[in-house]
Amino acid sequence: MNDIAQVYLYYGEENYKKRIYKDKLKNAVVGGNEINYAYFEGAGIDFGAVYDSVVTMPFFADKRLVVVENSGVFKSRRKKKDQESDEAETAEAADISDSSSDAAIQKILDSLPETTCLAFFEDTVDKKKKIYKDIASMGKVVECGKDDEDTVIRWLEKGFEKEGKKAERSALRMLVEQVGTDYDKLRQEYEKLLAYAGDSEVIRIADVEAISSEETESKIFDMLNAMSSRNTKGVLAKYYDLLENKEHPLYILAMIRGQFRTMLQTAELRNKGLNTQETAQALGKNKFVIERAEGFLRSGFRMKEVEEILEYIADTDMKIKSGLISDQLGVELMLVKFSSKR
Repeated sequence: MNDIAQVYLYYGEENYKKRIYKDKLKNAVVGGNEINYAYFEGAGIDFGAVYDSVVTMPFFADKRLVVVENSGVFKSRRKKKDQESDEAETAEAADISDSSSDAAIQKILDSLPETTCLAFFEDTVDKKKKIYKDIASMGKVVECGKDDEDTVIRWLEKGFEKEGKKAERSALRMLVEQVGTDYDKLRQEYEKLLAYAGDSEVIRIADVEAISSEETESKIFDMLNAMSSRNTKGVLAKYYDLLENKEHPLYILAMIRGQFRTMLQTAELRNKGLNTQETAQALGKNKFVIERAEGFLRSGFRMKEVEEILEYIADTDMKIKSGLISDQLGVELMLVKFSSKR
């Protein structure tokens, strides 16, 4: 217990690291004794209640832990010159609120008993603030920033090794290139890869490509569902999500075109008297793909509209490749047009 500081400030954009630090600190200070643990979160925290919790003696223990998360009190104050009167009043009110919060934190730090461990978890901090400097001198400040690709890849390698699997470095590098270095997102992909690999002892590039393709196809399917129900907001949310996952707009457009082409081919073959299984065999696709296309045709898209969408996609593709419109905007306009209520 002697190596536990009286006050901590963990800050940065890597939430995974902050959670790990929080869990370790909680286990070290109070273990499973929840009665000596207090948690406060969000802007507008009642620092009077935090103060009361901080000065409370631990119950049948040496220490208690008080955690304050995402309070925003360590951010820079917003000061702007030459604002209009209403903007100036808003900025002044923010400054007053900041000053009040700073004073409340200062009072807590000045009154912090040895029997309490106080920990702050924040996204951003202003290192010029007195409360930041006081915490740095009284306790420990830890930055939880993003790691570089090599560090993240080593983390993934160790995770797979614990599960008895070897991951090819080229596969992990591809995964990081697709997902980024955010540990929370990587953890999700790591779990998918474990499930997909099954009994296989090696994680390869093909595995990464497979889960990436399945996830993209699933999101395209969700996008079409939103289009069929005329939910423009939902359609764009899925589109932006795909872009954030580094899918190229032209690839997304090609995937959408493939889905609508399947609908058109399905409708034509069903009109010729083929059943679902026969249609699947004729098109060389799984039965569930045809059933999904049939569902869209029944619930949201008519043949005339499917043909119109395919023509519009072809025109959009031509304009993008001719430089008449940007790829991202071209796809977005198509999605808005055919998801809007008519």
